[in-house]
Amino acid sequence: MKFSKAAFFLFIPLVFSACRKPDIYIPLNDNPGVTGINNLSQVYVFFKTREGDTLADMHKNQIISSTHYVVHIDRRLPLHTLINHLEWLHQKRHKKTIHYRPGFHLYFSHIDTVNRVMRLNPFDSLEVLSPFYDSRSYAAKYPKTYGRMRVLHLDYDGDTLRVDTLAFPYPGAKARIREAVYALCPEGAPCLMFLNADYRMTYDRYNALYGFLVNLDSTRVRLAHKQFWYNPAELKRR
Repeated sequence: MKFSKAAFFLFIPLVFSACRKPDIYIPLNDNPGVTGINNLSQVYVFFKTREGDTLADMHKNQIISSTHYVVHIDRRLPLHTLINHLEWLHQKRHKKTIHYRPGFHLYFSHIDTVNRVMRLNPFDSLEVLSPFYDSRSYAAKYPKTYGRMRVLHLDYDGDTLRVDTLAFPYPGAKARIREAVYALCPEGAPCLMFLNADYRMTYDRYNALYGFLVNLDSTRVRLAHKQFWYNPAELKRR
């Protein structure tokens, strides 16, 4: 199967008609991403409620190992409902079986609101760490892991993004955030950005920030594979 700009206009009605029970609401933002993918399996993570609790319902029966996985996640879901599903997808994607082929990737999808096409951003090595601690305690515990690399700690609660000690509204201050990050990371060896995200926020807000960060100049900065989707209540007990 091939995913392309032309397929966008056919694809959306399929999602919203074939999957009418339940519907899926894909994130909307203006971030870039790839549009042409060959040989893919599509994974849907639906919003579901049960006895007042919000659940992530992943449909994974159509996954083929020797394909890219394009993961469509309902934008209303809180981050904490997704952790186990993302871990499962990583294990499935990278498990060495007789059907495994190198060179295939995991992608998050979103709708590009500027060009009105579906775009994809890779998350091949994303690892969500414990909600009981943050990136600062992690970096302090493993100081030799990153050598002399400059490390930036980013904190996002769904409205405000903190870059080290600087605070910005997001997405309203994207240009200022980019300038601040590049100012902290002069050209040369790229800085490593650790993202701390309040795991109560919706996936829609996280996806918008993730797409922005992974598309920053990779010669200046790169987003660490390890991310910290934290529980504020647990951090306060530390």
